[in-house]
Amino acid sequence: MKKMRLLTDLADLIQRLPQTNAGITNTDRWRYATGTYADALYPILLHKKWTHLPRYMIAGMTASLFRFVVDRRLTTESISAYNWMAENFVAADFIGVAASQAAGFSFEPTFPLYQKQALRDIKASIDGGNGAVLWHDQFVVVVGYDDDEEVLFFCTGDDPDVLRLPYSLVGQNNSPYWYYQVLEAHQSIDMWEVCKESLIQAVYKWETHDYILPAQDYACGSAAYTAVADVLQSGNYECNQAAMVLRYYACTRGEMASYVRALEHLSPHMDQVIVQYTQLADLYVSIVEVLDNSAAWDAREPGSVHRVSSLIRSAGDTEQAAIDAIKDAFSETINNRCSDIGLR
Repeated sequence: MKKMRLLTDLADLIQRLPQTNAGITNTDRWRYATGTYADALYPILLHKKWTHLPRYMIAGMTASLFRFVVDRRLTTESISAYNWMAENFVAADFIGVAASQAAGFSFEPTFPLYQKQALRDIKASIDGGNGAVLWHDQFVVVVGYDDDEEVLFFCTGDDPDVLRLPYSLVGQNNSPYWYYQVLEAHQSIDMWEVCKESLIQAVYKWETHDYILPAQDYACGSAAYTAVADVLQSGNYECNQAAMVLRYYACTRGEMASYVRALEHLSPHMDQVIVQYTQLADLYVSIVEVLDNSAAWDAREPGSVHRVSSLIRSAGDTEQAAIDAIKDAFSETINNRCSDIGLR
């Protein structure tokens, strides 16, 4: 039997979030509009009452906050360039959420079969009262469906309306990638152990290239800072896209500083971690101040580009110092994992 279901309370919650976050900073409003996985995950957690924590705590605990990836032209693809299947699954697992997910390419001959299964899974999740995460050129939250009109209803962080997506276009994106995740159950976790583990994962993300990304096209962690400096020097970038990427990472670095301040009690050495991440956030504030002079940035005025390049180099050194401080704070755990600190 055809039917329609809309989780109006979840849709209302999502539409309130930008106004709630706008009270913090203008940058936080901008951040919410970037459509990251954490942006989609967080309102679902709130709706299910699976968390009471602020968003930056969830982003930190999942370790997604510590990701630093750029493509070598500083396009906005940098923000979502990582192994979704691996990292989004682990992110949910970290915070005690059991999840099912699938992904692939829309040009594959089996795509219509996967599209039908995705619709079944997403609709079943909605019927169970849970929103679903869907890639639709950004990570969005599916909040309902209508079989008569054959559409999904979804919300983003940058649109006040509930939007519609025809069943036939699910998985059909500007890029060839499709992805969805449904959250099935939740159990309590040892929050502070998860927070400690997230800092260890920060070291891993800083020192390790994501194997799914071609190294000639992308840089990860510490290498990403060198890549940004090289791109700015070469001029091989679009000013608008580069500015969006830098603003996004300015936002995450600000959230990282807030996150580690909440973890001060985890180690006597956390004070240095906090100092370094606070300095890192301040450097990115300075980068955004340069970008805010859009006339100079868009004109590629040498003074503007040189100032950002200089600040990026300082930020790279400061983030390295923050990682070194984490290693000092949790040296025993990290050393016990030998050469693979990514192990949990």
